[in-house]
Amino acid sequence: FDLLQRIGKGVALTPRGQRYAADVRKALTVLGDAGTQNNGAGVGGSFAISCPPGFASMFLCTHIGEFQQMYPDVALSVLTPRRLDDVSNPDADAFIAFGVGNWPNRAVELLCEVSFTPLCSPRLLNKIGGFSKPADVLRASLLHLSDTEDWARWLALSKVENPDTEGGIFFSDMNLVFSAAIAGQGIALGDELTGRQ
Repeated sequence: FDLLQRIGKGVALTPRGQRYAADVRKALTVLGDAGTQNNGAGVGGSFAISCPPGFASMFLCTHIGEFQQMYPDVALSVLTPRRLDDVSNPDADAFIAFGVGNWPNRAVELLCEVSFTPLCSPRLLNKIGGFSKPADVLRASLLHLSDTEDWARWLALSKVENPDTEGGIFFSDMNLVFSAAIAGQGIALGDELTGRQ
């Protein structure tokens, strides 16, 4: 599904994109409201948030200014774990993690539902002639985060029979996966929020 649609020379959110943007706004409001529950007194001190590198660079870093405007006296730190579901860093005050929310001794709030979709550059899409069915992603290099598990799961859910996911390029960081996709080196599997670029 698409989050954006072309309208003339510009782009606009699709209905699905509008719903997703509303979920993201709600997530940011939850984070913002956490600091305002101090009887209206000014909020200061430090706040460390741990979130996956791809989320930090592709989304959080583009919204830090909003947080700083709301809380100018808070020293913000962004920490990045190696795993998408890691909520173990003792230096973090809050975590944004991908997972089912099964973390003992943690108060968990669902920020938004995340679904994954193939992502590639327009140049690569034109080069391979577009996609008409899920199996068409196999006509290009698959870009993997650490292992083939995510692509194997997505292809199985898409009812692609006997897919070969062993080839492609493997990365240890989602930022590298997205950079390679943007550069037209292959097809990444990413979520709509961090993969918008």
